[in-house]
Amino acid sequence: MIEIVKYKNNMNSEWDSFVDSSINGTIFHRRSFLSYHVDRNFNDSSFIFKKRGQIISVFPATIINDSGRNILFSHPGASFGGLIVNNASFSEILEILDLIESYCKKNGVEKIKIIPAPQIYQKKLDESVLYALHWKNYEICEQYYSSVIPIKNNISEHLTLINKNKSRTKDYYSGLIDSNNLIIDWNNSFDKFYPILEKNKKMHNSKPTHSLDELYKLHDLFPDQIKLVLIRQDKNVIGGSLLFAANQRVAIIFYNMIDYQFVNLQIASLQVIESIKWAYKNNYKFLDFGISHQPDHVNPLTPKMSLIKFKEEFGSFGSLRLVFNKSLA
Repeated sequence: MIEIVKYKNNMNSEWDSFVDSSINGTIFHRRSFLSYHVDRNFNDSSFIFKKRGQIISVFPATIINDSGRNILFSHPGASFGGLIVNNASFSEILEILDLIESYCKKNGVEKIKIIPAPQIYQKKLDESVLYALHWKNYEICEQYYSSVIPIKNNISEHLTLINKNKSRTKDYYSGLIDSNNLIIDWNNSFDKFYPILEKNKKMHNSKPTHSLDELYKLHDLFPDQIKLVLIRQDKNVIGGSLLFAANQRVAIIFYNMIDYQFVNLQIASLQVIESIKWAYKNNYKFLDFGISHQPDHVNPLTPKMSLIKFKEEFGSFGSLRLVFNKSLA
């Protein structure tokens, strides 16, 4: 029999230890990440599942209210939530989902919403959780097309592929850097990067996911997993990419932003190339380059063709991010 335990703050150590050892845990599932938000207070309703005293799964979640309906959401404060497992059997996963639903029904929760991490984040291929969600009548309510760059074992081969895809000569990008006095700088100057980020987002009538204070707080919490690469010219920052090391397999290009006054200098491409070099050096298998479609369009699956093509030039392939929900009442 599996025991469901409501998460309490004194359980953070055993929670994070399990996330790190699991097959599908990421930085987004760690308790320190889930609590970093400066101006958002969540009604936490996370669970730990134990069998014979040992943790077999954790489920980060919070209860939100949408139009008068209580929803158990895993997780509104992170890119991914869902069931984190480590070799759990299919029958155990089904039992865990039953326990979650039973808790919700007893506590006035009318709907469950889950965003599981895509398969590339898993240490080994196991789609048992996805199948269990389908079997338990969870429906896919949202789909996001994400571009993923596989990191080749030979970095020279990867850079050659990029030059070929972009019809560039071997020394094109190094020449661009030298002739324009560009400096590639890995540091933590989020205050220099943030105005560019805000301006980029404003062009698309949106705002950054993170505030400046949150970026500094995240870096303080995860100094080895939050990395910022800037491009400078004459001491002025003209572009930057922020990377999140999600787990040992995957890093995310969370923001890739440029000062559009310098668009002719191919800054966006230079930053991606530098990110690929960093991922290769640090033994990551994939760079998740983010979604490449228009979820606010009349048809939310409408692809951003130019953006997809830009990402494909770095060797990316397509990956789906799925959002599941289930009504209980």
